[in-house]
Amino acid sequence: MATPLIRIPQEQGGTMYAFSSAARDLTRAYYNPDINFEYSKFALLEIPVVSAPSNGENYIQFDNLFEGGPLGSGGIAPSYTPNTDANVDFAETLQNYALNFENCILTDDDFDEAIYSSDAEKIFFKWMHHLGAFEVKTANSQQVVSGYSRAIENEDTTNTGNNYNRLVKYIGNIDVSNDKNYQGNTYNEIFVNVPSSVGYTPDILFKSSDYNTTATSYTTNSEINGRNGQTHPDINLSLGSLGDNQNGTIDIDPANAYNYGIEWNSLIYSKIANDPKLNNFLEYSKRGGDFRFNAILVYYDLYSKSNIANRSTNLYGIIILDNFKNDPTSTGWYIPELTKYKPNDVTGLNGNAFALKLNVKFNSSLDNVGVESNINDYSTFSMDIFLDTTTALENAARLMVEANNRYASIVDRLARVEDVLMTSNQAVDFSARIADLELALENAALNFATSTSIIDMITSVNSRLNQVISGSIPTEVQYNTDVLVPGNGIKIDKSNPTKIKIANDNNGYSLSDIFNYDIVGNATGDLINAANLFNMSLTASTGIITRIKPFDNLIRIHTSSDSLTGDLNIYLDDNTSTWKKGQIVKFSFKNAIPALGTYKINIYTDKVNGWILKASLETSNMLSQKPYAELICVDEINKTFELEIIR
Repeated sequence: MATPLIRIPQEQGGTMYAFSSAARDLTRAYYNPDINFEYSKFALLEIPVVSAPSNGENYIQFDNLFEGGPLGSGGIAPSYTPNTDANVDFAETLQNYALNFENCILTDDDFDEAIYSSDAEKIFFKWMHHLGAFEVKTANSQQVVSGYSRAIENEDTTNTGNNYNRLVKYIGNIDVSNDKNYQGNTYNEIFVNVPSSVGYTPDILFKSSDYNTTATSYTTNSEINGRNGQTHPDINLSLGSLGDNQNGTIDIDPANAYNYGIEWNSLIYSKIANDPKLNNFLEYSKRGGDFRFNAILVYYDLYSKSNIANRSTNLYGIIILDNFKNDPTSTGWYIPELTKYKPNDVTGLNGNAFALKLNVKFNSSLDNVGVESNINDYSTFSMDIFLDTTTALENAARLMVEANNRYASIVDRLARVEDVLMTSNQAVDFSARIADLELALENAALNFATSTSIIDMITSVNSRLNQVISGSIPTEVQYNTDVLVPGNGIKIDKSNPTKIKIANDNNGYSLSDIFNYDIVGNATGDLINAANLFNMSLTASTGIITRIKPFDNLIRIHTSSDSLTGDLNIYLDDNTSTWKKGQIVKFSFKNAIPALGTYKINIYTDKVNGWILKASLETSNMLSQKPYAELICVDEINKTFELEIIR
C-alpha cells in the first residue's frame, strides 16, 4: 500500500483530506457484516497563520520538519524548505509527513489488524505540534475528574506573555447523515450543525494513547512509501519524505512523542460531572463565548454490532473551508475564518448558527485515495428547516409527556378518593348514620312542631326542678366506679359508697420465691427456703432461678454449708415482666457461705437472648460471708446494670 497523493487546498467549496485508516475501516465494514461504520462527531479548528512567533504565539512554521533519506553534512537532516505559497507547504507536509507516517504504521509487521482504534487523530495532532500550532499541558482538578490523567491546550489568558490561541475551538455530534444518488454519483451527506445558542467549548480535554505498533521510531526514506521513482501529478508538490527531528526520523516513543486525541467522554470533564445542569457537550458549550474557525475535523465510530462496547471514535479527515491567502503587509499567510457569535443576553444581540452539509463521494483511484467535498451555500437554509422541524417535534413530545403525567396524577388521585368513599363497609356505616340523623330531626320536628309542645316541655322541666329544691328527689349522683382498676403497687378501696380511696399497696419489701434450676435441662426444681437449703455442691449444673416482678424486690437465699464445686449462678427470669430503669433487686444470703476461692457468684438475666451475664460477686469484692447486694437497672433498652455490694 502506497502513501496517498493529495492536492493543494481549493479556493472554493472547501477541501477535505481523508486518512488511509478511514478507507481501510470502510473496507472492513463493507466486508464484515458485524462491523458498523457511522459518522459521529466533529471538531471546529482555527488553524493559525504562517508566521514566526514573537510573543508565544502558536503560529505555523513549516521549516520545523526535516527532510528524510540520507543525512546531510554532519549527520544532520536539513530542515524543510518552505515554498513561496503556503498552500503548497500545507499539502506537502500533510502528505509527506502525516500521511506517510500513517502508511508506515499501516504497513508495519507489528500492526494489529483487529484493533478498532486508528492512529489518524494522534498523527494529525502530532503534525500540528511539530508545525508549532498545537501544544498541551496537564489538566488540573478543576478541568478533569479525579483519578484521570488528561491534558488541555496551553492557552493561558491570565498570562500576558502567553499569546497561544487554542487550535480546537468547539466539539459536537454529527446527528444527521444520509446516502444520496445524484446524476450517477453516490454521495454520503454529513450535516455539521453549530446551534445559535452555543459558544466555544471550554477546556477541551485530550488523552494520550499508544500507537498501534511496538516500534518507537521510523527511519524515513528519500521518498514517501511506495512512490519511489514516481512523479507527483500536481507539479507544485514533491514526493520527498519528512521527519520530525534532525536525524530525519519519526519518533513515536510513548515516553516523549506526542500521541494525543480529543477526549469524547463528557463524564470525565470535571465541570460537566460536578454541575447538575450540564449533561453533554452541547450544554457545556453554552458556557463559552464567540469564536472563529476555518477547518473541521470529521470523526466516525467503528463498532461491533454484536458487542456495542467494542467501539472506537476515529478521525476520518480534515476539511479546509478555504485555501491560504497572503497578506504581506501584516498577517502573512492565513486561512479566512468564519465567526460564530453567541447571543448576548445583556445587549439582546442575536447570535448566528452554522449548518454545513458535506457531500462525500468515495474515489476508488489508486493514485488519489480520498474524498470530494461540497459545502453548498443553500445547505444552511435546508438544515435550518430540518432543525426547526425537529425542535417542533421535540416540543410536541414534551407537551404530550407532561399531559400524560398530569392525566396519570388525576387517575391516581381519583383512585385514592374512591378508596376512601366507596368501600362497602363505609357505605353501610354512612347509610346507618344518615338514618339516625333523619330520625333525630323528625323527633326534634315533632317536639317543636307547635307552641303547645314547647310549653309542655318547659312545664315538665320546671316541675322536676321544684321537686329537687323541695327534697322530694335526691340530689346525689352515682358514678360508675367499675372503670377504675388498680395498677402495680396500687390498691383501690370502694368500701365507702360515697368515696373512693386509692392507697399504696407496696409495704417496702416484697419477697420473691426462688427455686432450684437445671440450666442444662431448662427445668425448675424445688422451692428454696430456710427448711430446704440450696445444695452448694451441685452448682456445676444447677443454679437458682426466680422471676422478676414489679416490687418483688428481695431475694432471700438459704444455702447449705457444703463447699462450692463451681460458680454459683443466679438466674433472673425477665421473660414475663421486663426490666424498668431504676428497678432494684436485693440479694440477701441468710447462711454463711464458704470461701469462694476461684469461684464466683454470677447473676444472669435477659432470658430471651439466652441468659446474659450481668454481674458477679468475687472473693476480691466480698465484704462478708453473708453478703447483701443490690442489682440496679440503669438502661432498660440495652439491659445494663450496676451491682452495689452493701456488705
